[in-house]
Amino acid sequence: VVESRGGIMDSIQRFSNLPTYLPASPHISNADIFFFLKEANQDIMRNSSLQSRVDSFFIYKAHQPPPPVLNATYGPFSVEQPVPLDLMLTSASFGFTNKFTFNWKLKSHIINSSIYSNKPKIQTLFYIAGKDWDDYDSEEMLPCVKMFAFLESREVVASCRLTGHLGLCVVELELSPSWFSSPPPLFSEETTSLEGITVELFYKIYAVDGECSPEDAKWENNIHAGEENEHQALSAMERIGSIVVYPNQDKLKQSSLRVDENIIIHLPLSPVREGDIVTFHVFLADYSLADQFVLR
Repeated sequence: VVESRGGIMDSIQRFSNLPTYLPASPHISNADIFFFLKEANQDIMRNSSLQSRVDSFFIYKAHQPPPPVLNATYGPFSVEQPVPLDLMLTSASFGFTNKFTFNWKLKSHIINSSIYSNKPKIQTLFYIAGKDWDDYDSEEMLPCVKMFAFLESREVVASCRLTGHLGLCVVELELSPSWFSSPPPLFSEETTSLEGITVELFYKIYAVDGECSPEDAKWENNIHAGEENEHQALSAMERIGSIVVYPNQDKLKQSSLRVDENIIIHLPLSPVREGDIVTFHVFLADYSLADQFVLR
């Protein structure tokens, strides 16, 4: 084995009759669909050794048990090793890989990313992506989803259970009106504007002895306070995103100004003082056929 920082091509040509990489043959078993990948612009020296070899692979679809196994053969020799769960594209950390394909994921969609303090209701759609629905059993118990909304040290929780052939559910929770009843620190004179405040959303999935308890299938709202609860929850959850809570909708009434047959601008009715930040909403008319416009 010769190591050199220069003359790489000369060395390869000089020993062209010898293999410049370990001629082992990799294979993956216990996987329905998998791919061995070749990196673009891969370093020519990466696999120029007879002692080691690096290959990239992607397991697109697999079931458990048993887990996928990586096997490598070299002449009469062979070695194999199960693929660790933490390398799979799955929610393995939640402990449901015995019921789902390895690459299944729980995805979320916030239905309304902007709400108002007089109607502080949050709705999020959860659904499963990547599951092998050909093997779906109508009696299969899908896991529960619990969503957490955090505002500073305050927390509200709601749950639902994934159901049906699409494996989906909607979590709905309502923020406590007391969160917005007193101006400090949530809605002060400065924050009572169109900027609103941000509420962070997180989720986790769970089951009790493999099944959701009956009370978890219903809406539940639990108000907690204290930074300790928040830190404990954040450490074991996945982030969904955030929503913005604006002041009372009645305080944000706007007037409409039609610029032409295509463009409509909404203006705030409240007086604007010098130095204020003002937001103007620009809309296309429902019947407009314009696909672009210039705003000056």
